[in-house]
Amino acid sequence: MGRFHAAAIRNAGGALVAVVDPDLERARNLAGRAEAHSSLENLQGREAEIDVVHVCAPLTAHVELIEHAIALDVHVIVEKPLAPDAAATAALLSTAAERGLMLVPVHQFLFQPGVQRLLASRQRLGTLVRCLFETTTAGTDTTRLEPDELVHEILPHPLALFSRFAPVPLQELEWHVVRPAPGELRAIGHASGATFEIVVSTRGRPTRARLEIVGTHASAQADLFHGFAVWERGAATRVRKVIRPFTLAGSTATSAATNLAARAARRETAYPGLRELVRRTYEAIASGSRPPIEPQETLSVALARDAILRA
Repeated sequence: MGRFHAAAIRNAGGALVAVVDPDLERARNLAGRAEAHSSLENLQGREAEIDVVHVCAPLTAHVELIEHAIALDVHVIVEKPLAPDAAATAALLSTAAERGLMLVPVHQFLFQPGVQRLLASRQRLGTLVRCLFETTTAGTDTTRLEPDELVHEILPHPLALFSRFAPVPLQELEWHVVRPAPGELRAIGHASGATFEIVVSTRGRPTRARLEIVGTHASAQADLFHGFAVWERGAATRVRKVIRPFTLAGSTATSAATNLAARAARRETAYPGLRELVRRTYEAIASGSRPPIEPQETLSVALARDAILRA
């Protein structure tokens, strides 16, 4: 993830000052012309040169690294989950707020073009009926995480999305959870007549990540691996039932091709939404405006994640 954050920094007009990794050789490989250090403490006294620390380390190191960054009096962008649980998240958010610093989790799906369009036009849905996040991941093949650990680290993604669409705060959702096997989780929450469903699988194939939103007037699907979304009108006629597979396939193909061309032009090879999140955070820091993800929203996601894990 460090490579993609370094690219996002440059894309946002920032300058990479240093890369920190306990493996100094790995830090040097990523740093290029920037400095390489084995510890964040080595940057003590360099506060004037640093505005933001990006935390891309494993979850077990997040709290310590965030505390070091806050001690340097710099803002922090941190991979999700921000901390192991809601209590640690609340403590870190409080400490950052006392220092006037931003602490922003990387919920990049929120800032993909497709999801942004869904949020801007959500009135087209009518009354929300169902919100589904589904992913099948090969992360256990590419990380050192155990299957259940990976599932736990994925949970902030759907919860961050639900926080923007739910008619009530996330903590008001009641969750029912089924774990049919290691690396598998099914969770359903409900409130105000709508359901919010999470399906995470480390065994299913092919790999995918999607958001489906169903309303009383229309529905939409977002491809979260690629960053685009497709709308479907809700009129119920015989003709529409017959032609639906063709219209959906056509609009999906058009949206996918347009999106791929735009990403190619931006040289955005992976993690769509990350660059936009970093850019908005940097702009907020520069202007002194509100962060793109508010602290209360960050805490709500952490509380909901805890509730699901308890269930």
